[in-house]
Amino acid sequence: MLTILGFAMIATFLVLIMTKKMSPIAALVLIPALFCVAVGQGAQLGDYVIDGVGNLAPTAAMLMFAIVYFGVMIDVGLFDPIVRAILRFCKADPMRIVVGTAVLAAIVSLDGDGSTTFMITVSAMYPLYKRLKMSLVVMTGVAATANGVMNTLPWGGPTARAATALKLDASEIFVPMIPALAVGLLAVFLLAYVLGLRERKRLGVLTLDEALVREPERETVTVGGGGSRGGAAVGGTGGSTAGGDGTGGGVRLRKNPASPASSASPASSASPASSASPASPSSRGSGTTDADPAESTGEDEEFKGLDPNRPTLRPKLYWFNAGLTVALLTAMIMELMPIPVLFLLGAALALTVNFPHMPDQRARIAAHADNVLNVSGMVFAAAVFTGVLTGTGMVEHMADWVVGAVPDAMGPHMAIVTGLLSLPLTYFMSNDGFYFGVVPVLAEAGAAHGVSPLEIARASLAGQALHMSSPLVPAVYVLVGMARVEFGDHTRFTVKWAVLTSLVVLGAGILFGTI
Repeated sequence: MLTILGFAMIATFLVLIMTKKMSPIAALVLIPALFCVAVGQGAQLGDYVIDGVGNLAPTAAMLMFAIVYFGVMIDVGLFDPIVRAILRFCKADPMRIVVGTAVLAAIVSLDGDGSTTFMITVSAMYPLYKRLKMSLVVMTGVAATANGVMNTLPWGGPTARAATALKLDASEIFVPMIPALAVGLLAVFLLAYVLGLRERKRLGVLTLDEALVREPERETVTVGGGGSRGGAAVGGTGGSTAGGDGTGGGVRLRKNPASPASSASPASSASPASSASPASPSSRGSGTTDADPAESTGEDEEFKGLDPNRPTLRPKLYWFNAGLTVALLTAMIMELMPIPVLFLLGAALALTVNFPHMPDQRARIAAHADNVLNVSGMVFAAAVFTGVLTGTGMVEHMADWVVGAVPDAMGPHMAIVTGLLSLPLTYFMSNDGFYFGVVPVLAEAGAAHGVSPLEIARASLAGQALHMSSPLVPAVYVLVGMARVEFGDHTRFTVKWAVLTSLVVLGAGILFGTI
């Protein structure tokens, strides 16, 4: 009974957020509360929620201060040279920008923390996507998938959990998997290339001067998220865009003659953004409306990623801020202090040095308060979901059912079975639940048929590309929140590509003989 209700609860949650019948926060709280009552454990709901909140409180604290820290770094211009360098390298070509997003996310993922990766990647790439009218779900999808592959680093979490659960050495798990993971990363780059070609076909290619010129205009927010400060109208089906004049950011598009602006590519349809011809006053397609001057003013206030004259810039403190960021990331990797404490100290120091006057500090905190509230609120709401899922015993029953459903004839192939099961299980469960609850059972079943625990551990890493877009991963809310993308839009677009990438990693591991 608990098994059926567990799957039903997860399915109900996903359907409601993907069809946009409920907001993620409301769904994460109300759905598990109702199912907790349905299983007859309503009296224990408070205990389950408190346990869940207690487990995720350090994560919420880390995200709160990390958002403030990186928000200040954006304000003072730390990432402006990166944006300009990427723009010059990409030559305002959407294909190169999408590939650059994948490369940047993969490089930054070396720090082993998904939240930090998404903050830095979105901070650097968001202005480019906004200015060139590119689909923001392409950015979030590529970044999440690249980070998922890199999340398998020994200090990233899953490998350490697998090693601990099976009492193995992390290097014995990870090193033989490097070729398979490299193939998975190449698959992400290939995916970025294909999606970039679609964006290029939809938007055309700009010159560098056109992309850098800033003129007064109405802007379009692609797949606007719930936390958007610009107030742009959102309508239509599936989170369509607020219509602009199609030439936002002072950009004059040179359209591909074979691809009129009104035709949406598969990538654009996945992130329901209608493109408009420069000659037309509004975007075509149902559900899009023109943003009025007041709204466009709000967008202009928000979008100053490349404005060299914004008052928050601190060019004289650039190397201090760069050094502080490098020191912070180094301390994270070396685990000198707990991550929440590091970001708390870093945010306080960044605010004090860059904005020594109290009114300026209050203004910077207020400027990023909506992101802090949205992300931390989502994390605490997810604590209700995970608390109920774990406390009622649903997770344990679901895992036992899945493992028990594996036929005995598949015993000699338990490593492949583990790899396949890692996709849905790491999406619907936390990494702790999967690696400490399910993997040891699979390893024991495999050992009875001569399958090495090392093979089981390596195969269990295959699903990480999908795991990073799970609604139970706090970092994904940082990604969609900073990118102003609805979680449902991100899920619809990303899951299929993440599943494909995970299967590529699993297939490569089998081909190389490590699984």
